[in-house]
Amino acid sequence: MPLLTERTIEVGQKLQGFEVKAITDLKQQRMVAYQLEHIKTGAKLLHLYSEDAENLFSISFPTPPPNSTGVSHILEHSVLAGSKKYPVREPFFEMLKMSPATFINAMTGPDCTYYPVSSKVKQDLFNLAEVYFDAVFHPLLTENTFKREGHHLAPTDKENPTGELKFTGVVYNEMNGAFSDPEQRLDSIANQSLFPDNIYGLESGGNPQNIPELTYKDFRDFHSSYYHPSNAYFVFYGNISTPEYLEFLAKKLEAFERQKPNININPQSRWSEPRFKEDSYPISAADETTQKTYIMIKWLVGDSTDSEEWVALDILSRILLGNEAAPLKKAIVESQIGQDLLGSGVDSVGKEVTFHLGIQGSEPNQGEAFSQLVIKTLKEIAEEDIEPSIVEAAFQQAIYQHQEIGSMYPLRMLFRVMQTWIYSNDPLKFLHISDRLAECKQRYLEKPRYFNNLIREKLLNNPHRLTLVLKPDKEWQSNYDKAVVAQVEQVRSQLTSEELERIATEATELEIESGTPNSPEEIAKLPQLQVKDLPDKPEHIPTDVEELDGQVTLLRNHVLANGVNYLQLDFSLRGLPEDLWLYLSIYIDALRKLGAGEMNYEQVARGIASYTGGISFQSLLRTSTKDAYHSVRGLRVTIKTLDEQIEPALELLHNMIFAVNPRDTARLREVMIQSYSQSNSDLIYNGIYTAILRASAGMTSEAKISEIVNGLPQLELLKKVCDRFDEHGANLMSKVETIRDYVANQPLTASFTGSDNAYNVVKKTLSEWGHQQKQQEGDTFGSRFEPVYNMREALAGPVQVAYCVQTMPAPHFSDERAPFLRLGTHLLGLGYLFTEVRLKGNAYGAGCRYSGLGKVISLYSYRDPHVSRTLDVFAGLIDYLKDVDWTQIDVDRAIIATIQDDSPVLRPEVATSLALERHLIAQTAELREERYQRTLKATVADVKETLLDVFTAGMERSNVCVMSSREKLEEANRSREADPLTISDIM
Repeated sequence: MPLLTERTIEVGQKLQGFEVKAITDLKQQRMVAYQLEHIKTGAKLLHLYSEDAENLFSISFPTPPPNSTGVSHILEHSVLAGSKKYPVREPFFEMLKMSPATFINAMTGPDCTYYPVSSKVKQDLFNLAEVYFDAVFHPLLTENTFKREGHHLAPTDKENPTGELKFTGVVYNEMNGAFSDPEQRLDSIANQSLFPDNIYGLESGGNPQNIPELTYKDFRDFHSSYYHPSNAYFVFYGNISTPEYLEFLAKKLEAFERQKPNININPQSRWSEPRFKEDSYPISAADETTQKTYIMIKWLVGDSTDSEEWVALDILSRILLGNEAAPLKKAIVESQIGQDLLGSGVDSVGKEVTFHLGIQGSEPNQGEAFSQLVIKTLKEIAEEDIEPSIVEAAFQQAIYQHQEIGSMYPLRMLFRVMQTWIYSNDPLKFLHISDRLAECKQRYLEKPRYFNNLIREKLLNNPHRLTLVLKPDKEWQSNYDKAVVAQVEQVRSQLTSEELERIATEATELEIESGTPNSPEEIAKLPQLQVKDLPDKPEHIPTDVEELDGQVTLLRNHVLANGVNYLQLDFSLRGLPEDLWLYLSIYIDALRKLGAGEMNYEQVARGIASYTGGISFQSLLRTSTKDAYHSVRGLRVTIKTLDEQIEPALELLHNMIFAVNPRDTARLREVMIQSYSQSNSDLIYNGIYTAILRASAGMTSEAKISEIVNGLPQLELLKKVCDRFDEHGANLMSKVETIRDYVANQPLTASFTGSDNAYNVVKKTLSEWGHQQKQQEGDTFGSRFEPVYNMREALAGPVQVAYCVQTMPAPHFSDERAPFLRLGTHLLGLGYLFTEVRLKGNAYGAGCRYSGLGKVISLYSYRDPHVSRTLDVFAGLIDYLKDVDWTQIDVDRAIIATIQDDSPVLRPEVATSLALERHLIAQTAELREERYQRTLKATVADVKETLLDVFTAGMERSNVCVMSSREKLEEANRSREADPLTISDIM
């Protein structure tokens, strides 16, 4: 691999004010690592140079939180809201409007804040780097920015400025939403309890109860203390040369003097005996409390910078929990102490390593029983020999994780580096992970009871263990609301009428300022691409297509796969009978978790772990690109495997698809309980997803089926099955078998990326599968679909914020206006809706989404403190469109920002999936190029006229669905007497 910088840089060399500290060849990752330090300030720099055209630029700062006010999180938001060189409001979001970046965001961790951007366009990356550098080192940090992004007081009723007050702010509302989710509460409370003596017991994102305690002075001081080059870690990745980065940074860093960072992260002192804690979370008054308790056991087990220890614990986690048949997971599920196992295993909290086990769907009195079960099972595993095949499968899974070139690969490299670097350790430790895996395996081979001893050392003989029981509480929300009112009232009681008037005035002024758009002159100061800088045509996936015997089409994609083979299959579901769609998700659960042929579920699970890097199944519902009424519905199967495992992997997959066996009654009951628990949690605490499914269901047959398969009808079915399994179990088995037999006889289209040897095996195997198929026709569900419009529904659940959605019909992908609609929804999402809902309304997010293949447009808000106000914003969209004065520059920026959708980064799994999808929906290279050219030539008139036509017609045929607490929904209805929402409880 030719490396320009390898020939021009040497260790000890001084370049542009930097000294080269080390150069390391990372052959497995096809990278060379250049470590440098800025001589004047001490800023640290690492460039992972590769031939990858997706380049990453990042700045990170250790930011240990002093308390739970969320100062590091609020600052993460605020520095991107305007800087000295770019004194525009929200330059971060202005760049989002006009950048083809593959990633642009910022993240707050337990002790570090990250500012990464990545792009395939070199000039775009440096444009973003320019804005990010000035943002983090020279932010304006105005008091109004602090108030908007953090917290401020405002009148509850604008018409009564001296009346009741409320807290609001983007992060305040975001964290209120986060703290509504019991799994997030469980994790936060567990860390608070497990780390009582160090910073990891604090809530770095901010506890809503503590956020109002943060002062503007403390906020500014925190930035001064930590946002300095002496405390900065720059990480770059990709094929831009190292000297170009040094030239970019040199003059900027010269303006700073060296400081001594005050980073002191004390380790948690170890306990002499385990501890127990109880807490609670909100459920609605209409909900039942039975089987709603969460229980977690969490150990403090090590140091996250110790790569040798981390690898050993990771392998142990996979041995104990890595598949459906893993011994600890199996024991927990079969105990029926809870309905399902939560995400469990080894994890890092900053510099500390934890091991945790969690269950949901339990009872408050089961904490001790769960703890005893876990300890008893661990003792049994530690005392017996662990089957070598289980250990081998665990190592195999770890290899996939570290060898695979997955999506957001540059970001993954960043986090592997930062796991050690900010603690003054070698930044490359976790890039040499294959060596650590080999060493760990050698230790195991030399001492076969290595992992048995690790169980004893890290878990059984480790007293730093917490058992946490999180109980449902119908009064929680009411008590919390009262506490917030009391907290606000305490502040209000000390204010005079004049001060209350001033608070109301400042809140109004803040809203006005937040809603005032940047002038064209201000935006022009930001570095930006031009349409002429874009490629002439979209990037295509190099793919060969073969028609095999037996109605099998096979695509071969020529993309670097780094030793892993990727195969995706699509079985047509276009004719699946109407009565079977409701059972499709249960069928998919059966594929994932039940036996097949002569194998029981444990043997299937071990086969997946031993022969593959994972097998997944999902249903996909859309239309052809050329015909709005030609549905494309399929079962998508995804598998990845290595060359030496391709044959047993395909044999296993064949058994799972063609011979899934739902007749193990006890196991089927377990799986249904797990599915109900997971569906209940997903639909309640992922409110935006639930509301979009519900509001879209009346629009098209595809959307209706999607809600049947993934939405509330699925939850109702699972509840009925779990409540009366003896009554419904036999019918369930029959439905699964009927779908199995239907799928097994459908045409098959496959997409493959990987080695020649594996391709030949796949080709031969799929030909044999095709000969077994006998195509059968069913009815086409939805052919007689009648749209349902003007639904105004609200779903009441235990959430402290709102998720507001309005959907309406939209032109199909084949409509010549579709490219203009995509540009227009981008402009609306980051313009009108962002300004009105986030900046002025303090919601965490808002947007506008257009699905051309789904023929639906969705307006939405996310973690929103408002209901009625946001619905009014949606209703005001047409008036906005009539008055808006976009320029061609605005449209060109939208073109630049959305063009990435036409040419995403072609990682092997992405390429495999995209090639298959494009083939199935008839999205040819010629069609993509024609739409690309139409997009490049879009005018203001094209976009504005399209939006006005679509929204004027659409508003008359729209559906609304809001998910929030019953209290918020009833309050909204009181203010919307002429247009109330029909409220129903979601349980």
